[in-house]
Amino acid sequence: MASTFSQRSLAPSQANGNRATSIVASRNASSLSVNDPLQPLRAMADRVGREVEKFAERVDHWHTHGNENEKAKYQTTVKMVAKFRDLAESNVRELKKQSSVENQGELDRSVRRRIKNIERDGGENLFGQSSRSIVPSIEPSAASDPPNVRELRHWQTELATWELLRIIIDHHHPEPGTNVAARKAARLAEVGGKGRYCPKNEVWDRFVLGDDAAQEKNIILKWLQQTAKNTESNIESIVEQWGAVSGKDTNTWTSGWLDTKAKIKQAKRVQGLDRPLDKDHTLQGHGSVKSLVTRLDPDAPVRQNGVLETSDEYYENALWMVCYEMLRRGEPWDKISEWCKERNEAWRGVSIGAAYNSHPDGGPNVAGDDLGYLFRRMCFYAARGAKMPYEGAVYALLSGDIKQVQAASRSWDDHLYAYYNGLLLSRFDRYLRNNPKPHPWVSEKSVLAFVFQDAVANFDDWETANQQVVELLKRDAATANQAKTPMKLIQGALISGTIEDLLYKVGIAIADMLQDDSRLANLIIDPDSDMEDPSSKKVTEERAVSAEGYYQTLARDPYALRILAHIFMIYREGLQLMEYGATPKVFAMENVVTAYIEFLRVTKRLQLIPLYAAQLGEWRGRHCLTRILPDIKNNDEQKRCITLMEQYRIDNVLTVCDYWWLMLRDSGLVSGEDDQVPNPISRFTIVEKYDKASAYLWPGVRIKQDITGFDISAKEEALLEALQWYTHLETDYEQTFRALNKTLRSFLLNGRLGAAEKLINDMSTEAISLSKTGALFGYTFDFTQAGAEDQDEDQVAEAMRNSTSGTHSARPSVMLTADDHADLVYRLRAASQTYYDQSQLVRLITYFRQWRAEEEKLINQRNADQQISTKRVKDLFAAIEATFAALLEPQYEPTLSPSLWPLYTAYFPELVLAYMSILQSGSFFIHRDGATKAMDLATEVASDERVWLQKVFLETRRMSELVDALALVAKAMLRLGEHDASKAKTGKKRKKGETLRIWDVNVRN
Repeated sequence: MASTFSQRSLAPSQANGNRATSIVASRNASSLSVNDPLQPLRAMADRVGREVEKFAERVDHWHTHGNENEKAKYQTTVKMVAKFRDLAESNVRELKKQSSVENQGELDRSVRRRIKNIERDGGENLFGQSSRSIVPSIEPSAASDPPNVRELRHWQTELATWELLRIIIDHHHPEPGTNVAARKAARLAEVGGKGRYCPKNEVWDRFVLGDDAAQEKNIILKWLQQTAKNTESNIESIVEQWGAVSGKDTNTWTSGWLDTKAKIKQAKRVQGLDRPLDKDHTLQGHGSVKSLVTRLDPDAPVRQNGVLETSDEYYENALWMVCYEMLRRGEPWDKISEWCKERNEAWRGVSIGAAYNSHPDGGPNVAGDDLGYLFRRMCFYAARGAKMPYEGAVYALLSGDIKQVQAASRSWDDHLYAYYNGLLLSRFDRYLRNNPKPHPWVSEKSVLAFVFQDAVANFDDWETANQQVVELLKRDAATANQAKTPMKLIQGALISGTIEDLLYKVGIAIADMLQDDSRLANLIIDPDSDMEDPSSKKVTEERAVSAEGYYQTLARDPYALRILAHIFMIYREGLQLMEYGATPKVFAMENVVTAYIEFLRVTKRLQLIPLYAAQLGEWRGRHCLTRILPDIKNNDEQKRCITLMEQYRIDNVLTVCDYWWLMLRDSGLVSGEDDQVPNPISRFTIVEKYDKASAYLWPGVRIKQDITGFDISAKEEALLEALQWYTHLETDYEQTFRALNKTLRSFLLNGRLGAAEKLINDMSTEAISLSKTGALFGYTFDFTQAGAEDQDEDQVAEAMRNSTSGTHSARPSVMLTADDHADLVYRLRAASQTYYDQSQLVRLITYFRQWRAEEEKLINQRNADQQISTKRVKDLFAAIEATFAALLEPQYEPTLSPSLWPLYTAYFPELVLAYMSILQSGSFFIHRDGATKAMDLATEVASDERVWLQKVFLETRRMSELVDALALVAKAMLRLGEHDASKAKTGKKRKKGETLRIWDVNVRN
């Protein structure tokens, strides 16, 4: 399915680039300013690559598969998340290859900046509460960084986000039908950790499995560790940068404090000592204000309040930073221990517990009878007494001390890690202390002897501590800026379980952004608009819920918007965790998807839009598409869009109807709740009085040369374009003719004959018939033709052969019987009759205009003694006769139709007078029978079968005009006879021997 989708719908629109549509206000260069709410999306359009199409391929497969039941949908959803993650991982790999040098350079510069900060702060209070972030962890880097590095950072962030979503789903949202309690009980029974002499790592495993909140924090810590591994400098590179800054060869960093040792030896040689220097001996180092230590044991700097030589300070800081980074990345304990041994620093591995060989997988030190409880207290004091920031951070990580880890933290990730590490270890130590007697893990003596700083106690509720942590990171000056960036808002919401709130706030922010957007094409629904008639405008001064400015930043970021839109679909449709409905909150959350659809429109990816519109509620999806369809101009793309709507279970008939209705309302032709013409014309003027010398050619009135209303406005063009979509609804005819009839009547009642003429030319009843009968009957034909109700057996046989060979694309699933065929033809004729009659009215007026032009042409030719050809006027005369005769035979009683009667009163008096004018002038140009037919019209008006026609003239008070015109026709008939008799006396004959005596009404032919 994905491959099919990519072939049929991923190509951007071919015909949308140059032609503006009336629904979307044209935007010139000056309008694309900072005031344009869509400008950020437009600016990013060229920078967004194929990932948009690739994501759509995955969504297409997800939307069309796994719909059998909740379990199948869940499995399909999990697979889609994995596909998103794989796509991000693939991009990361590719970008790392392309920008390996630049990327490593940026990472090295990041490490050097951290080193410089240590130098600046003298190793004390490193970074303190500074909000400056050196290089945000996996967050897109500064604008000064190379573009390919910035793109790499983005994809690293996205990879981490999809991985986070995967583990959140796995932990919090098990597969439907899973007995969570039974599964947990089975795992606890399997893991052990209950007996006094059980393996110690089982105690940790049992604690994590038994406490859901602890398990959650454990998996988030592992996620943070893996993220740091994937994105930060490797250990070797960190050491190299310390060496580069210190100017020392790092190969010598295996022998301890070499320069300080050399200084002590020199002092001993000067004094001739063969024993250690006195503890109060002052030993001045190179460039140091403080005295050097005189001992070389690890505690000497703290105990003597001394310092090391500068090169050794670099060495010491480097080792502690590496130990911190290895712990922060969750490196195995044996790897940390081995690394220390290789540098003759085995004591460090021992001091941080790395030498203990029974650590739980990813867990803390559980050595001793108290499972590391006293070890963690020792590390707490060591952290508080450390002079170097990374030394303090190492011991703080081991003890669960949040404050000291934060002193070395430089990013949102690091601070989150500090909190979660502290909370998890504190919870574990409390678990150990609360183990029931007679075999408690921690003795009361140990509890009383050492201070236990319980990080959990600083939060209101252990179960909701994750939400409080994320909020703290937003408020803390050290992390606030980064916590409010788009990707951290998303990650924070996933971790804290507040993704619904994030969607709500972003949706409100989007509505705020587009408050001044007056385009009819605006897709957004304001949650504070009138819920009886939802729109993009709020109706209250103050919002029920406000959204801070940083939510707008997220909405303007196409990458973050894409991710959040897909998360919304996953949570609502895939996991069934969010509601549908027409509520302010739902409308706001759906704004995220519609904003992404707006981005697809800006980037000309129109054929992807039906897929995403299908992820909205039924009404909202149609609301969105009705404002997108005007942008699709290409006929083939329109057909493809209709097909996609059907495939994605969107009611394409209702959608097209909504689109047409939107354009009709916007055209100004109708108004009010019942969509009636507010000020219908009472008379459409076709004729004008004519009393000049040549008035004998006309019965006192002549067709006007310039009939008004034949211009077409932009909004009328937009309405006509909307109607064209009905031709793609192959099996619908009821809504099609309803819309055509309503629109044509609205045009006529407003006197808009130009638009009406274009409508009946582009969408005649005959053309509609040919576009729909193929799908309805199996072969195409004009149902307006006599005998169409009889099924053509040859055509049926041909259709069946084509169906067997698979060459016919538009056919009913089962061929109709002859009776069903006839019944459907009758229904089609009934549905189209009113539209057909109104079309005839418009067509007659079109003929009248053409007659006036031809009439003028004949008069001018006659006056210039030019050769005259009457073929064109004869053809016109025949068409006018036939059309007028059809209008006098309506298939319904006009006086009984409240919607159509205003058309008759506005148009028929003029049509009759114009027709009489043509009959009289035709008597002179073509044949005198025209005058006779004009007199016969009086009989038609007086007929009992034409009561409606009498009523037209009586209601409009124009009967006297009709009588006057008939009198002038009679007078013209006499003139014709006199003129013919006069010519006869001259004996002059025409080419074929005829004389003007034929105009004598007293002569019988």
